[in-house]
Amino acid sequence: MSSYWIQAISFVAIFIALAGSLYLQSSIGGITNFGIVGFFGVAMYLYTIFVVTLAMPPLLALLAVVGIVFVVALVLGRVILDLGPQSILVATLAFATIIRHLATVLEGVTGAAKGIGTVKMPWDFEKTSDEKILFMVVLIVLAAIVLLYAAKIKKTPYGRLMLSIKDNEVLSESLGKATLNHKVIYFAFTSAIIGLFGALTAPIYTYIFPHFILADVTFVVWIALLLGGRMSVWGAVVGIAVTKFLFDYGIESVLSAFQVRMGPAFGAMWPNIKLALFGAMLIAIFMFRPNGIVSRKREGSLQ
Repeated sequence: MSSYWIQAISFVAIFIALAGSLYLQSSIGGITNFGIVGFFGVAMYLYTIFVVTLAMPPLLALLAVVGIVFVVALVLGRVILDLGPQSILVATLAFATIIRHLATVLEGVTGAAKGIGTVKMPWDFEKTSDEKILFMVVLIVLAAIVLLYAAKIKKTPYGRLMLSIKDNEVLSESLGKATLNHKVIYFAFTSAIIGLFGALTAPIYTYIFPHFILADVTFVVWIALLLGGRMSVWGAVVGIAVTKFLFDYGIESVLSAFQVRMGPAFGAMWPNIKLALFGAMLIAIFMFRPNGIVSRKREGSLQ
């Protein structure tokens, strides 16, 4: 398998896990998180700083990063999760913007526009391709675990509790449930999952730049979940397959042949064409499949 497809599959696995985490937050917990790239970026930079600047062992650095992201999300959640959905959306989006700004201005820590690296794979094999293949397999397994957890949680007592809080928080609180505490812990836990995959993205990029944590990451995950169907965790898989694998790797690899004939101007137009296709697809989904490609009315709800 070529390095191109190893990297492509690795990124697809990462984004499937991010979409699964968003499903947990949005469809199970009722939390509108538009700051996915914030937690993703914090983890990616922290992991890079720990293993490159501080020379920490990769596993220890990964555990430390996940723990720090959990604490950051815990503090943020305590501040914002008793607000309305629109306020949570704006607050999480602002958090992501702050993180990117810090990555841009803290040159002595993050390298700013110069970047920071080089981040190596957690293991050292004779062949670089073997290192990448093993890392790809690890990512696929971890993404599968996230999806399995997301698919099973609604059948657990805690999952039913979170669904009841999402459906009627006032009623749940009147029954003696500490709804805010549950939401804050749940938000911190699911954000730590996002942080885990943000950290694991660093060895794939090898060198980290601020433009890796643009809002596009958040938008791609949200678009994918909406396309696939936010009430089904498997919609995350379908949505990412369409948005990342089909558009970013499938169609783009085919169109690269046309770029040779039509010149670099065509390549510069592709990002805008892709956004237009995303928009057209969303309109078509909302018109003909408003619950997404994979829609199950009863999933993600107590009703």
